[in-house]
Amino acid sequence: MAQGECSTDSLQQKLVDSVKFALQLIREPATTFRNMARHGGFIEPLLFMATVGLIAGIFKVLVTFYYMANGASVPLLTALSSVIIVPITVITYGYIGAFLLSIIMKYLGCDSNLETAFRVCAYLSVISPIAVIALAIPYVGNFLILGILAYLLVTAAVEVYQLNSNTAAMVFGIGFAVLALLAGVTEYRNRDQATPSMAPVAIESPASLQQH
Repeated sequence: MAQGECSTDSLQQKLVDSVKFALQLIREPATTFRNMARHGGFIEPLLFMATVGLIAGIFKVLVTFYYMANGASVPLLTALSSVIIVPITVITYGYIGAFLLSIIMKYLGCDSNLETAFRVCAYLSVISPIAVIALAIPYVGNFLILGILAYLLVTAAVEVYQLNSNTAAMVFGIGFAVLALLAGVTEYRNRDQATPSMAPVAIESPASLQQH
């Protein structure tokens, strides 16, 4: 029993430490990336991404409940599944992002070590809980999240990879600007196509039904 309590306390402490580190990363991204350990294995960044993904999943459930309370038809199991799906998604994107980042850095003549790239992407996952809330805001959400992500990635390129700030801003800034534009256009088209189906349906009065 004591061992179980110790394990629970340790898990809670790791969760608290991860939250504190995430807040530090948001407040002082340059300092945090500058002091980032380039090596040390994949377990630590993986656990950090899982923790951040879990928090984002909880936020997603709360946002879904809010929509349900306002008339949205969402199965309860689907709403609760975000606690599992979101962390898995965050980790998956972390691996994909690390692979792409290592290729980009190799092309730019910087350190292309996959472990370093994975740690950078783990740090970038800190925006996941923010993204869940921001994406609920039409149009603005996509631009806000991609802007924050671009800023963090440029900061990481400068502090971790010692890339020139102008080069980093040009490479990642332009890339994310294009992504933001595409995201905005896609969202506009999706909302425009969804408008007719969301239009209210005319309901006949009892008197008109009797006439038929």
